Amino acid sequence: MLSRHIDAYLNHLTVERGAAPNTIASYRRDLARYQEYLTDRGIGDLTEVREDHIGDFVIVLQRGDPDRNRPALAAGSAARALIAVRGLHRFTTAEGHTPVDVARAVKPPPPGRRLPKSLTVDEVLAILDATGTESDGPRGLRDRALLELLYSTGARISEAVGLDVDDIDTEARSVLLRGKGGRQRVVPVG
Repeated sequence: MLSRHIDAYLNHLTVERGAAPNTIASYRRDLARYQEYLTDRGIGDLTEVREDHIGDFVIVLQRGDPDRNRPALAAGSAARALIAVRGLHRFTTAEGHTPVDVARAVKPPPPGRRLPKSLTVDEVLAILDATGTESDGPRGLRDRALLELLYSTGARISEAVGLDVDDIDTEARSVLLRGKGGRQRVVPVG
């Protein structure tokens, strides 16, 4: 019964919604994993699924399944799998195969926050070499000074463009940066 609903949903996505082949392949894998999860718990029909089953499925995706030798999925992949499951339940409810969409209230996991990647020293030097010199006039010198300030202080763009001349202390080789919410910090230059 589960396989029939999954096939009908994937067919709906292919024919009626025009989903891309890669999307269909991803959803097929995600829904096969979901079907396996439900079968392992003795659930053979979508009418038997409860909201907590779907929430537990997401947890299994995030933690991995050592019994089946499956690693944990990244937050984005787990969210995609949940989207496939939610779509399946919404589809079967709309088609009248299940009385209630039990997946509707289950929210995807929050995406992981990635740290920004830093540039190598050679990349920074290449950027500085591509910017202004004395022969480029005041604008070129300003651009180079701004880039050097950003690199040497770790300032945000908004902090750097909001600088006043009085914020720079040439004797102490520091700069006063003003950030969000009026927060201020003194940062060494160089």
